[in-house]
Amino acid sequence: MKTLTALAATVVVLFPSCLRAAPAKPALEVVVLGSGGPRAFGRAGSSYIVLAGGIPRILVDAGPGAFLRIGELDLDLEKVDTVLLTHLHIDHSGDLAAFFNARGLTSDGPIAYRVFGPDGAGLFPKTSRFVNLLVGEGGAFAYQTTFGARESFTVRDLAIRLDSARTKIVDEDGLVVEEIATHHGDCPSVAYRISYHGVAVVFSGDMDASALPNLVRLAENADLLIFNCAVLDPPGSPSQLYELHTPPRKIGEAAHASGTKSLLLSHLAPDVEGEEAAVRKSIRASYAGPLAFASDKLRVPVGK
Repeated sequence: MKTLTALAATVVVLFPSCLRAAPAKPALEVVVLGSGGPRAFGRAGSSYIVLAGGIPRILVDAGPGAFLRIGELDLDLEKVDTVLLTHLHIDHSGDLAAFFNARGLTSDGPIAYRVFGPDGAGLFPKTSRFVNLLVGEGGAFAYQTTFGARESFTVRDLAIRLDSARTKIVDEDGLVVEEIATHHGDCPSVAYRISYHGVAVVFSGDMDASALPNLVRLAENADLLIFNCAVLDPPGSPSQLYELHTPPRKIGEAAHASGTKSLLLSHLAPDVEGEEAAVRKSIRASYAGPLAFASDKLRVPVGK
């Protein structure tokens, strides 16, 4: 009679696949297309692809360089039909038309996009007008809607007052997207929470500290909070930048207050990169959870 060890060896030989089952896909995964800001220093501008159940579904921002990173990563865009724009600065939206081009030239059929972004104010158009100026009739790239796949767009402009309610903008097949207004100087801005089967990731976008109460509510008990970190603690960065961005110590306080399980810093500037140890120490004054710095092409699984 074979010993138990011999029997086990026989099973490995005869049925190796049963012992090498494919690992379960995370509920959500974030692919960082761009982790940089407005200056050209080797990082693409802020942009992310979010996978739900292993399938790319959502584009969050489309900064310059996103088109290049999509190609380098050989991402399948076939199911990406939702676009979330945090605000309309160039470093967050400059490659939007290029994304539509990449998606349209790899599709076998018509594409119905739903695009969300802030309402307009001052020099900044509402998101619906922005998309129309890009690819609408008479727009800069009007040809795009019939170049490759035929495309249609449903665009929703989101409230931008800080006292605006948190709203649910997508709810289908376990995928939920919520948003809330933030504040980024004179540029209207919003933050997003993407949830899928009980797992949640939150994108702060660019925002100053005045909007932290809204962000904390949106990020409550999130599995991952991606927070843009473009400045050092004062007085380490130019004073006017604190009217646009949240410094590290405040980021740590917000992460702690929200109860988020992990924190990823993105939208990084050279001076922030050069002071990584100080930034970590500042955040650690309040937040004890996992902390990482983003890089282009980083893949971050969220949830088991």
